Amino acid sequence: MQMLVVLARGDERWGLARDAVRAVVKQAHGLAVATESGPVRADAVLDVAARLEVRAPGAVVERFWPGRCLGLTIYDGAPVVVVSPAALPPELRVD
Repeated sequence: MQMLVVLARGDERWGLARDAVRAVVKQAHGLAVATESGPVRADAVLDVAARLEVRAPGAVVERFWPGRCLGLTIYDGAPVVVVSPAALPPELRVD
C-alpha cells in the first residue's frame, strides 16, 4: 500500500508518491505541484490517499506509455496512473 497525491488533469487521474511532493502552487492555468524533479501540471489535487494498492503496469503499458509508469490503482472508482516526476507524460509537463 502506498500514500499517493491523486491529481486530476482533464478527465484523467494521476498519482504521485507523497514523498516526492514538496508543495502545490496555484497558477493562472491550474496548479503546479512542486516535486523533487520539478513541477507537475494539474487541474486539481483530489486527495492525499493512503492505503491504495498500486499494481505493476505490465508489459503492454510499459511498451506504449510515453513516460515512466510506476503502476496503476483505482481511486473513487476511477483508474489512476502512478507516474514518476522525473519522467512525466506530456500532459503533466509544465512548459
